[in-house]
Amino acid sequence: MMTIVLEFARRFAPWIIIAMIGLLIALAGPAACRKLNSESARARLGEASATAASRNGQDAVATVGAAARREQQSGQLTQSNEKEIRNAKGADAPIDPAVRDAGLGGLCRRPAYRDDEQCRMRRAAPR
Repeated sequence: MMTIVLEFARRFAPWIIIAMIGLLIALAGPAACRKLNSESARARLGEASATAASRNGQDAVATVGAAARREQQSGQLTQSNEKEIRNAKGADAPIDPAVRDAGLGGLCRRPAYRDDEQCRMRRAAPR
């Protein structure tokens, strides 16, 4: 009887081991695949987040740079306009105060000048 068992074990041991490995793969395989897929998804999400952060940073730098250029151009235009006005023929002639007040009043009604110090001083004090 013992020889039959030993013969059976010797003959079928490789197949039993293969069957056990197959059973182990069948039981652990799906969990390992899910874990691998999950880790892969996390890696892709991390890469996408890093790419988005980089693009957002580039957009912010470009926006700040564009705003600085516009501000510089606006300042240059203001200087050019002031120079042109001061150098115009008749710029040194006296101006009637009513004309000056009407011109300043028109500028002070514009949103761009409304909070200028001179415009605030021109406004009537609240009663």
